[in-house]
Amino acid sequence: MSEIIVGLDIGSKQVNVVAGRLDHLGKLEILGLGKADTTGHVSKGVVLNVNKTIEAVQSAIEQVENQANIHIRGVFASVAGPNIHSIKHRSIITRQTEGEEVTVTDVDQVANDAKRTFISKGNAIVHTLPQEYFVDSIGNIYDPVGISGLKLQCDFMMITSPQVEFDKTKRCIESAKGKMEIEGGLVFSPLAASLAVLTPQEKKGGVCLVDIGSGMTEIVIFHKGIVRHIAVLPFAGDSITADIEQGCGISTEHAEQLKIKFGCAVADEIPVEEVVSIPGINGRKTKTISIKNIGIIIEERLKEIIALVEAEISRCGYGNRLNFGIVLTGGSVQMSYIDELFERVTGRDVRIGHPNENLGKTLTEEIKNPTYATAVGLVWKGLKDIDEREDVYKELRKDAPPIIVPLPVAPVVSNGNTGKKETESKKTGWSLLGSIKKVAGKLIGEDLGDSDAYDKDKA
Repeated sequence: MSEIIVGLDIGSKQVNVVAGRLDHLGKLEILGLGKADTTGHVSKGVVLNVNKTIEAVQSAIEQVENQANIHIRGVFASVAGPNIHSIKHRSIITRQTEGEEVTVTDVDQVANDAKRTFISKGNAIVHTLPQEYFVDSIGNIYDPVGISGLKLQCDFMMITSPQVEFDKTKRCIESAKGKMEIEGGLVFSPLAASLAVLTPQEKKGGVCLVDIGSGMTEIVIFHKGIVRHIAVLPFAGDSITADIEQGCGISTEHAEQLKIKFGCAVADEIPVEEVVSIPGINGRKTKTISIKNIGIIIEERLKEIIALVEAEISRCGYGNRLNFGIVLTGGSVQMSYIDELFERVTGRDVRIGHPNENLGKTLTEEIKNPTYATAVGLVWKGLKDIDEREDVYKELRKDAPPIIVPLPVAPVVSNGNTGKKETESKKTGWSLLGSIKKVAGKLIGEDLGDSDAYDKDKA
């Protein structure tokens, strides 16, 4: 059995904590699942109330500790938010050993150089993801290790988060229990989910992961095993709830309950005669609502979200390279026929992504719900990397020399004697010139004086 790994996902509706480990068959065994409500304390992945969020994290962690009989000191955790963006950045290094093969140390050096030279004011770097490498004039190299060349360059996808939002998420986790360690840094939540719901074949052939949560819809596109594009849309499950609330004239709580219980993405699948009664508040009359009308509201909002997803796919230039279409995951993809609606609008193959890839024994079947895709993916993050190349490089680093970081040149500090020395040097220089002029004067006469100007009267 391998060591126990804990994943922690702070969402807009709840905190999810999952503990797991690899069994003897290489499958993920789930040992514990904890959850706590964050409604009103976290909005669109951004922490609003730090103290209340810390309490929710503590509650979820305690549940897992009791279930698995463990003491949690470190977690793999996620970060999310509407202001997370990606920027392309190129880094180039000139190697000291011309003609020799590129090593993993060189690969690490070009990545460190990318982080050092990338400037994004007010933002924290979440991920530095390599695209293709170039060795001298040879381009589009997936793995440069072993290729001979002098110059190594790489285009990186730099994923950033506003520093203030990033720090608040870190504080909520680190303060939850003593000094909780965030292992490997925070992970952009849909990248974590990809480890739980996507197969290596899908990532290589081209696939778009769409994670529809309560506050946001997050998009990640893979092609040839590399993360090619990310995007965050500010519309998701809460947008649907707000539409039902406004369209039916009911409370937010009732709208959320109707969405969960009767939500259907295709209104034509709902019989016209189906209705539901909502009790009145403070003596008001009971309100009768058509389930078909709820379906129409849901379908129209989903069509807008789908159109925005398709626009992102087209904008990034990978529309014709997604051989495996779209995979849906997240808490808001549980309504019936949502995959069929995506297929109809986009014309692509669509499936629901459940976090049951290579899943072994589980404490509860609930863990297979798409709601827990990110939390389960974070457990996988402790066992494998988002980029498969990194798993190979980890083994190579065991025998590789460390990266030598050049030290800055210390400035020369002047002291009080500097001016005196400069004066003495000047004096020495003028003294030498004076001696030469005296000798020259004896040889060619006294016409050469202190002034070197030509005297017309003597000429």
